Amino acid sequence: MTIVNIVDAPCGYGKTSWAIQYMNDTDTGFHRFIYVTPFLDEVSRVRKSVQKRTFYEPTSSKEETKLEDLHRLLGQGKDIATTHALFQMANAETKELIRSNNYTLVLDEVMNVIEQVPLKKDDLTLLREAGAIDFDLNEKGLTYVRWINDKLFWDTKYNDIKQMALTNNLMFCDNSALIWNLPCDIFSVFRDVYILTYLFKGQLQKYYYDLHQIQYRYLSVVRDQHGYSLIPYQDRQNHAKTALNNLVSIYEGQLNAIGDKRNALSTSWFEKPSSKDFITTLQRNAYNFFTNMCKASNYTAIWTTVKGKKDSIMKNVKPKSFAKCFIPMTSRATNLYKEKFHLAYLVNRYMNPIEKKFFEQYGVKVDEDAWALSELIQWVWRSRIREGQSITIYIPSKRMRDLFIRYLTSDDFETPPENAIVDEPPSDWHI
Repeated sequence: MTIVNIVDAPCGYGKTSWAIQYMNDTDTGFHRFIYVTPFLDEVSRVRKSVQKRTFYEPTSSKEETKLEDLHRLLGQGKDIATTHALFQMANAETKELIRSNNYTLVLDEVMNVIEQVPLKKDDLTLLREAGAIDFDLNEKGLTYVRWINDKLFWDTKYNDIKQMALTNNLMFCDNSALIWNLPCDIFSVFRDVYILTYLFKGQLQKYYYDLHQIQYRYLSVVRDQHGYSLIPYQDRQNHAKTALNNLVSIYEGQLNAIGDKRNALSTSWFEKPSSKDFITTLQRNAYNFFTNMCKASNYTAIWTTVKGKKDSIMKNVKPKSFAKCFIPMTSRATNLYKEKFHLAYLVNRYMNPIEKKFFEQYGVKVDEDAWALSELIQWVWRSRIREGQSITIYIPSKRMRDLFIRYLTSDDFETPPENAIVDEPPSDWHI
């Protein structure tokens, strides 16, 4: 069975550089790669950087969809660079083509491996009473949703649910919700799997692997005169937190008072009608921080918060004159903002409670603080700190600010998960 290689190292340590070097150096006659990244601009970067093999990007046309083009390229044994969004659409044909052609997966950053399916309160009851769905318990004790065969030709507004159930992508959570789940066997059809990330122990994909009992090997990356190489995680170089801490100036002052309560600036806090006046205060605080504390401009600033329905929350929070400086709080794996150095993180991150409960109902332990920190780190490292340059940041949520300070002053979050393999080299004999 495939053991997933988690290349867990801070931004700037050379994870992507290692991957580019590795794909350049391996035998083009035997090895084939699928490189999967969140953004199209990163697809282009990898295609340009790997010069000893030709990467193809699946496209859509009048004749075929992107998925059909992906299948055509897989059947031809081409090296492929694509996005998380297309990879999530993988089906039985995709998996068989990958298996047959000896592919290695390089996954740049974790992806959305589970998502709550939006349903109204009584939709689930309606589907069950109509005899359209049933539940199956598999050998691992996981409950999947099954679409009943004699309702196969029903054409309803629930066709998307039918399709997910038919492809074994749909799981049941706590008698109240449906969860789309990337079929875990997608990772077993690759010759090798490498995931390039940081603080994996706090991310949903880690809990997903625990849920499906998929083993993972923790690795780090080092550089010497010969280039980049992977090493067992136990042999890693310790992250220079003192030097990092000196690059970060965290605002401390009265503007933080709005975030003193543990739940302040969470999604539920923003959505409460009683928070309307506080949101006005937060907007004013962010403007004050950028304009008076930092002398920031649209060329130096980035900020984020909860978007809300039709971006309503984001529009109410946006500091005057800095509307164009917003980047989503889920941003990762992009270099577009690497010159920015005035930051405002106007949100307190908590996991989707249904998704958290989904893992916990199957006995998977979730560390919500580690998850929140990993999300914060990914966002902050879009800025110029990834280039080793200083930044100034406003984090009004006391909870998020304390987590960030703890990260900068300790190695608490660097320890690997208990079930990770930390003393083995990568599985690929070419390395």
